Amino acid sequence: MELLERLESHVTALLATLDRLKAENARLRAESSALVAEKAVLEEENRKLHESFAKEEALRTEALKRIDALLRRIQEHDSIE
Repeated sequence: MELLERLESHVTALLATLDRLKAENARLRAESSALVAEKAVLEEENRKLHESFAKEEALRTEALKRIDALLRRIQEHDSIE
């Protein structure tokens, strides 16, 4: 009988461990899902920031070209005089 009681005790302990592991697994899955969702949001924000940066860089380049053109006009005007 003692052997049967020990077996029952071990089975009960194993079932309790299984329940804890299932709960931990569910928690980790939920956490993983939340992290995946957060990652998607951050990736979209990153994409928008890169897009915005590219637009700003294009505007800066265009502004520099216009400034260079104005400086050339001034230099040409000064050289005429």
